[in-house]
Amino acid sequence: MKNVVSLKSLAKELNISVSTVSKSLNNSEEISAQTKERVKNLAKLRGYAPNPIAVRLQKQETMQIGVILPNIENPFFASVLKGIDELVSSSKYNIITFFSNESLDKEKECLDFFTRGNVDGILICIAEETNKKKTFDHIIDIKQKGIPLVLFDRIPMQPLGFDTVHVNDYENITSAYDYLEEKKCKNIAFVSSIPTLIVGRLREDGYLSKAKTPTVIAFEDLDELKLTLEESLKEGNIDGLIAADIEATLICSSAIQKQGLTFSEEISLIGYVNAAQNDLFFPKISFIDQHPKEIGKQTAKMLLLRLESKLEDIPASDIVLNTTITIRETSS
Repeated sequence: MKNVVSLKSLAKELNISVSTVSKSLNNSEEISAQTKERVKNLAKLRGYAPNPIAVRLQKQETMQIGVILPNIENPFFASVLKGIDELVSSSKYNIITFFSNESLDKEKECLDFFTRGNVDGILICIAEETNKKKTFDHIIDIKQKGIPLVLFDRIPMQPLGFDTVHVNDYENITSAYDYLEEKKCKNIAFVSSIPTLIVGRLREDGYLSKAKTPTVIAFEDLDELKLTLEESLKEGNIDGLIAADIEATLICSSAIQKQGLTFSEEISLIGYVNAAQNDLFFPKISFIDQHPKEIGKQTAKMLLLRLESKLEDIPASDIVLNTTITIRETSS
């Protein structure tokens, strides 16, 4: 078995104390330049590397950032995580990622693990069940434990006192509505499979603020959503659709094709899709690009600033990122 090079073995070989070796490697002013050079040269020669666990204990840091995502299957969160990873990987921290699976209890378990000295900071998008029950005490409690936390994407209506990063879901939909109106769409309907989620309600509110005679088709049950939408399209009045989420968007596209309607001429569609996957669709769907990777980067950046500043009295920041509407074949 290969002998592990330690501070003790370096000290023995140099005939100096372990404390002197440690201080030399940490550039202590108490140690002469000559001794530092001797220690560092031998450490390099012997391939010495500090024990990461010992370093963390000494600095009282874990060098870990905890990430809680609500859904592993949604490509939006995969892109957010990629953005987080890209930014954090250039720092001294690593990330630990957990998934709540839209469960309040699972979310509590994740936070409990993180707050038992396992991470230095937390990034979280709250679970659907947490949102529905409006139960945020387990998140608010994190502040009492002195652990920096940043909320992203699904931001509760009531301020919780944490930094937040999200897009303006309300204005996303009003912009989409304005575009369809410019295309001379007269009867624009709103379709959603997330009516109880915070982002779903904000998007619906944006639609309702513009529509004079609103048509809202919103069900969490996808089969019910599909059936109701198909029946509504058969009536022949709807000439524009705004979908609030990926599932609703794909259901809309399928229903329009099933009815034999011509995209952009008889009916137009704007929704939410994964930008990369959209190139594989036919027809390609016009979509609201939330730039999820940028959401991830900004969320991580916010937390890293908190961790590096170590100041707890800085007021919470609310970062609202801009989105863009990418026009494709369904509403060109």
